[in-house]
Amino acid sequence: MEHKRIRVAHVLTDTNVGGAGTILYQTMCCDDHERFDYTVVLPEGSRLAARLEGLPCRVVSVKGGRDRSLDVCAIPAYVRLLRRERPDILHAHSALAARIAGRLARVPICVQTRHCVFPLTRWQRSGAFRCLFRHGTHLLSDRVVAVAEAARDQLCEIGLDRAHIEVIVNGVRPLRACSREEILALRERLGLDAEDFVVGMVARLEDYKGQGTLLRAVAMCAERAPRLRVLLVGDGSREADYRALTHELGIADRVVFCGFAEDVAPYFAVMSVNVNASSGTETSSLSLSEGMSVGVPCVVSDYGGNPKMVTDGENGLIFRTGNHAQLAQALARLYEDRAYLARLSDGARKRYRERLTADGMVRQLEGMYERLIGERRGEVGTRVRI
Repeated sequence: MEHKRIRVAHVLTDTNVGGAGTILYQTMCCDDHERFDYTVVLPEGSRLAARLEGLPCRVVSVKGGRDRSLDVCAIPAYVRLLRRERPDILHAHSALAARIAGRLARVPICVQTRHCVFPLTRWQRSGAFRCLFRHGTHLLSDRVVAVAEAARDQLCEIGLDRAHIEVIVNGVRPLRACSREEILALRERLGLDAEDFVVGMVARLEDYKGQGTLLRAVAMCAERAPRLRVLLVGDGSREADYRALTHELGIADRVVFCGFAEDVAPYFAVMSVNVNASSGTETSSLSLSEGMSVGVPCVVSDYGGNPKMVTDGENGLIFRTGNHAQLAQALARLYEDRAYLARLSDGARKRYRERLTADGMVRQLEGMYERLIGERRGEVGTRVRI
């Protein structure tokens, strides 16, 4: 007997395309549409909708739920949509209102993804919060996907049962190859000479992303690395402050503020090193995976999921979070020892192929869906339509 496709509805509340939106896009690019039927539910005006055009999924917009996990007013709209779409699985990316609607609409299976790791408050560490979080999460979700072991560990720390969590590390498709002409044109536009050693960071310009740590490290190793240049790819609330800091540190001529880039492939093509100096939110960084897909080794803080993505001395180097002196030492070492840099580059490509591909991520995700459907079928027979 031929089985019908498993119907999955993804719900995302972000209007901009952040990490969760990028992962959802990668999933839709690599899904097995012969076995799965995907619907993506977005708030009106979401920038992700345009990216999903032409992919084998339906995109549905709803009023409400714009950049808010719990928008009570959006719950009725989600309930109506879910009753109409009748998915076998609701997969909410945070989206607490959608998870509540999933139970009200009697969706057979509800899944949520935990994308970030944040420093915990005293309230979040309390017994009362842990009890509320555990019972609330079990009530609204049949499984929680953690995109890194660090996310799983934090979920356990705030009360969730370990058996309720599935770790599926973020994966990305390899960056496209850039032509020599494209690379030379970008280097010229950015004012980079052929001899320059380019260090890049692709992240929003915010305190927790650590651009300040990188800039202070560059100032510290300036004499040892006279041809070192920095690309800051991204925008954010701290841009003016970081521009001022480059002048204060005397490195304004070494740093290029590139702004937001829809296509980051050319920027990685001119980088020798990819830095992640995060002190908050980091689980399995997409920019690290993207860089490793084209052999750009990493220098990363030891925050969150970074130490699981980077093995010190194999595909990159690790420094203590916020310690710009250690970061300066790592950058100077790679600047001076290009053979070592080349070995780390080979290690970066190997790590990407083994652990960080989008295909691998999606196969794990779809395998989890099938297991949950199988478990549900064993419990309630024909209630699930497969």
